[in-house]
Amino acid sequence: MTEIRQKEHAAFEQAEKDYSDGVEGVQTALKIVRDYYAESFVQESSTKATSSGGSIISILEVAEADFSKLLTEARESEADAQAAYEKLMDENKLDSTTKSGGVKFKTQEIGQLEKAVAENSDSRDGVSEELDAVLEYLSKLNDQCIAKSEPYEERKRRREAEVDGLKNALQVLEGEAVGFLSVRRVQRHQQ
Repeated sequence: MTEIRQKEHAAFEQAEKDYSDGVEGVQTALKIVRDYYAESFVQESSTKATSSGGSIISILEVAEADFSKLLTEARESEADAQAAYEKLMDENKLDSTTKSGGVKFKTQEIGQLEKAVAENSDSRDGVSEELDAVLEYLSKLNDQCIAKSEPYEERKRRREAEVDGLKNALQVLEGEAVGFLSVRRVQRHQQ
């Protein structure tokens, strides 16, 4: 931006010099032509010389007005361009300051967040270890407390063994009962 403005200003300075030189040159030419025709008017009273001198002077006056107008416009244009440049530079400076402050704030915030992440990571590791221990203990308790259903074959085998045991017990009891009754009968008869 500054480089472009410097080029514009250099172009203005050259144009200002050219227009100023043009105005000075035309003013000098006007003075010389007026002096020349004023002397010749005194020496020769000819209307032809006066009229041709008047048209040359008119042309030079128009040229002087044109150069003066161009010089004024160039100066106004330069002043406007300089004011716009200064305004833009002020806005850029303010924007840069604002963004620099934002960067500083964001950098501090990043530091705080990194610290919080580190602390929470340590905390998470501790909680994770604690969770693993609790889950291991829970699985041991589940093994001890939760009744697991036995497969059908195992239940059938156990029932058959139980039924066989009860039949044996019944036979033993019946055999003892018969023996007990006969022992009692014998004891009663002996009395």
